[in-house]
This record gives sequence, structure tokens and C-alpha cells, in this order.
Amino acid sequence: MAHNNELIPGMPGTVRAVQVFMWISVVLGVILLAVGALSLAAVNALSSDPEIAAASSALPSMGVMWILLLISAVLVVAQLILVIRIPRRQAATRTGIIGLFVVSAVLGIVTAVLTTDYVSNGISLVLSALLVSLLMTEGAKQYFVN
Repeated sequence: MAHNNELIPGMPGTVRAVQVFMWISVVLGVILLAVGALSLAAVNALSSDPEIAAASSALPSMGVMWILLLISAVLVVAQLILVIRIPRRQAATRTGIIGLFVVSAVLGIVTAVLTTDYVSNGISLVLSALLVSLLMTEGAKQYFVN
């Protein structure tokens, strides 16, 4: 039985940085989805309280907030699938990750406009741009060869 003893180049630091960030983001995303769902359920249950009603009047409607939460859940699942696929070195995985972060950046802008939360969505936008730029490096392109 013949063995192919060619050295397979290791994962470049740029791809490793994206991978680590994505794993951290998946874990935090699951936690934030749970907190978000509980928060929206609490606001909905306490909507008859005048103070809660006044505080929630500055936010978009509950339907819009639930849709944003659902979109976030889909993005977390997509991110989990893509981060698991990174070691397979497929070009489609790199393209999918870039697409995911572009969509995430656009949704961050939309969410910032709807909720006037510019700081956290601005940070998300900067991180998305940074991660896309890391995946555009020559080392990352060569890593995802198939």
C-alpha cells in the first residue's frame, strides 16, 4: 500500500485567526440568541406595564425584533457549518465565509439603523471587514485550493 508522504502545508495564521474568531462567535452567538429570545419574551409578557411599554416604544415592533433574532440564528448556524468545514480546504468554504461576513455586515448596518445601536453594530462591521480581508490574503487563497 503506497502512502502519499507529501507535506501538506499547515493552516496559515490568517485562516487560523478567522477560524478562532468564528468559534468564539458561534459560542457567543448561541448565548446571545438565548438572552435575546428571553428578553423579547419578557418584554412581550410585561408589555402591559407602563414603564416597559414606554421603554419598548423606542424599539421596532416585536415582529421585526423576532425576525432579526431569527436571521441571527440562521447566521449562527451557517457560521457553525462553515467553521467546521474550514479544515476541508475547499474554495467554496472560503467563498461561503466571505459571503457570510458580507451579509453580516449589511445586516449590522440595517440593525444599527433600526435600533440606533451604532457602537456594537459598528464593531461588528469592522470585524466583518477585517475577517474578509484576512481571507483575501494570498496564503488564505492558497489554503482553500479545491
